[in-house]
Amino acid sequence: MAKSAYGTGSIFLRGDIWWVQVSVDNKRVSESSKSTKKSDAIKLRDKLLAKKHRGEITGGTPDKILIGELLNDVLKSDIEESTRYIWKLVVEKSLRPAFGKVRAARLSTDLMDLYREKRTAQGCTDATVNRELSIMRTAFHNARKRTPPKVNLVPYFPMVKETTVRKGFLTDAQYAALRDELPHELKSLFVCAYITGIRKQELLDIRWPQVEFESGIIALEPDETKNREGRSVPILEGDMENLLVAAKEERDEDWPDSPWVFSRGDRQIKDFRVGWEEACKRAGVPDLNFHDLRRTAVRNMRRAGVPQVIRMKISGHKTDSMERRYNIVDADDLSIAKEFMEKRMKAAQSTAEV
Repeated sequence: MAKSAYGTGSIFLRGDIWWVQVSVDNKRVSESSKSTKKSDAIKLRDKLLAKKHRGEITGGTPDKILIGELLNDVLKSDIEESTRYIWKLVVEKSLRPAFGKVRAARLSTDLMDLYREKRTAQGCTDATVNRELSIMRTAFHNARKRTPPKVNLVPYFPMVKETTVRKGFLTDAQYAALRDELPHELKSLFVCAYITGIRKQELLDIRWPQVEFESGIIALEPDETKNREGRSVPILEGDMENLLVAAKEERDEDWPDSPWVFSRGDRQIKDFRVGWEEACKRAGVPDLNFHDLRRTAVRNMRRAGVPQVIRMKISGHKTDSMERRYNIVDADDLSIAKEFMEKRMKAAQSTAEV
């Protein structure tokens, strides 16, 4: 095989046909000139080098790109840091072992169906698998939009239909039991979520300068909320205030340079699933999801007579569809409604008799 170098590219013969090779992103990109004339190969080489200079080619052709490379790209894309943290866990634990070495062009519905079967056999719900596959779907869409594209098409991603209605509520008695069972560092986090309905990541991002004990509020910064709008939530007397004050005193004494309200030592809490699940089992609420505290808080505020517009401002909901979507009415609500309706009917019947 004869080979001749020209600048940063090279040309060589394969049989009677001249080929061109250039290096892009430390990867070799080869292309046939489809000609027996060396001059045609030189023209092709110069064309490829010009495309490389303009950023129009990447290190690899779409039919050779591995899904692992697409997953790397999506983790470096413009997403929230909290989202990046969760996605990285999912990618490294589940997606990369299953798909990392598969060529993107060869991803099929059958492969994804097999993946779902394996994950559900391990105990995962269809909703969890949907979330995992949606990460990979985003990776493919991003790759398709690149210049040049890293994939020529985005395959069909099979998603199983799931319900959006949540079932978990926490009663006052269960609240007390779970509070007492939780590890020390999770008690204040739990109580704040139960009372205010603040989203988990919004809570974990709170720093001490945002907690104003004198005015009795926690100020959430616009860049730390899901909808990018700042808001304030009240600090209630009792468990919420007491646990926050105790946490502040402990921080001031032991790690005064730590800014995090919810921390383990001087480090921000990021993952607490193990401690949460074990405490829930001991408290007799093994199926409770942390997000259920959010809908419980909204229900409790409604029962306390807090107007809907204020409930939405505290919890951070943009529309009133949340109460419909979460099926916020439960058996206790129906019992209360029954009592009021019966009173009205009795009064109406008495009036009719008179």
